[in-house]
This record gives sequence, C-alpha cells and structure tokens, in this order.
Amino acid sequence: MRQTGPHHDTRAVLRAILIAVLLIPVATVATAQEISPRDILERVDANMTVRTARTEAQMTITYRDGDVRNMLYQAWAEGTDRSFLEFTAPARDAGSRFLRRGDAMWIFLPRVGKSVRIQGHMLRQGIMGSDFSYGDASENPSMVEDYDATIERNEELDGRPTHVLYLTAKRDDLSYQHRRIWVDGERWIPLKEERFAKSGKLLKTALLSDVRQVGNRWYPFRIEMDDALQTDTRTTLQILEMQLDVSVPAEVFTLAFLESRF
Repeated sequence: MRQTGPHHDTRAVLRAILIAVLLIPVATVATAQEISPRDILERVDANMTVRTARTEAQMTITYRDGDVRNMLYQAWAEGTDRSFLEFTAPARDAGSRFLRRGDAMWIFLPRVGKSVRIQGHMLRQGIMGSDFSYGDASENPSMVEDYDATIERNEELDGRPTHVLYLTAKRDDLSYQHRRIWVDGERWIPLKEERFAKSGKLLKTALLSDVRQVGNRWYPFRIEMDDALQTDTRTTLQILEMQLDVSVPAEVFTLAFLESRF
C-alpha cells in the first residue's frame, strides 16, 4: 500500500491551488467573450434611457487664462426625442432656453425675443460658449440605433472593469462618424468617450464620473467635456438634482412654451 504523509498532502494542496490560479484567467476571458457589442450597447441604452426626467445642474466653463464661468439650468426630458432646457443663473443668461423635438432644435434668447431653429453649421457651435455643441444635445441618446460596434479590449479604468467599444455610424448625417467608449461592465454606463470625425481625427473627449444610483439605474452626475478644436476652454456639467418618472406637462415641449415669458 502506498504511504501518504504530510509532504504528500502539502504537494496535493499546492497542485490544487496552482490549477485554480491558472484557470482564473481562462474563465474570465470566456465570460468576457460571451457578451456581444450589441448586447453592451443595449444594456447601456436600457440603463440611460428613461420615460421622463427632471434635472438641475451647473455648467462650468474653465478658460485657459484661469477665468471661470458658472451657469445654472433646469431641464426636462421625455423619452429619447423630447427635451427642454432653461438657464436660470447668472442674470445675464437667465431665460435662455432650448427645445428639442426629434431631429429639430430651437433656441430662445430673451434679448432677441423670438426662437431660432438650430440647423446646419449652427449645430457645431458650443452651447452658451461651452464645449458641448448643439449637435451633442440634439443627437439620439440611443446608440444601438445609430452605431455598429466592435469590442476592442477589456480593461480597468479608475478601478472599474470596462469593455472598450469602437463605434461606426450607420448614417452619414451623425455628428460623429466614429466613437470609442469605455463601458462599465457591471453598471452599464460609459465612463469615458472619444468622438472622431470620418477622417479619424479626434474631435472631443468626455470623462464621466460621480456615478450614483437613481432608483434601479446608474447615472454619471459629473461630465467633463474637452473639445479638441476649442483649445482655450474645458466644460464640466455637475448634476445637482435628478428626478425620474416625473409628470411633465405636454406644453413644455412646444414653441409657444419656449417663447413664453414667465
């Protein structure tokens, strides 16, 4: 009969540990490969798209010379194609409003006294001089409808496991023909994004942080946008309050409400 002893038992335990350690990376890679790029975009859309929402936020534009401009606004949204935004402070910007219905967008400035349709080259201009363009505000928040995607790699970003996706536009009329996004693989929210022209030139970089749970969803309460073509500024959006599934009167998304004086 073969004898066993403490040394034999120790070797058996070490072999078991070694096998377990070697199998960990294999299991991790297999799990990562089971999910498709479309699955990831659908999960992001499901997390980020809401029925209705109301938010209050601060927009901060930081200039290269050190100057800082702070603005407050409140906004309402319904589904993926209706939104209304009004700046409330400072006094010189209060009353400036924006309305989006589908692909159409309008701006109302109190000093002008009437609304103007935003289209063509105006879509590339920054909202209130910020790094966020009117095109950014008018794009469809559902990426799975507008982009095809491939998984480039999986990596950690700020301690979070992410899927890095490269997106290619399905249509030529989108503001960005290519995008690269780092998607949190557990909370299904973008943590970083690079936006490119058709030529491959980097146009904008967005960093999303201060992620909080609202109901059963996860949202970034802070977004930093850097426009590569506008080198003298950097813009930060900080959400101060967010309410989901709120009642929004239908009149909010009308031109009459946009131009009303209240």
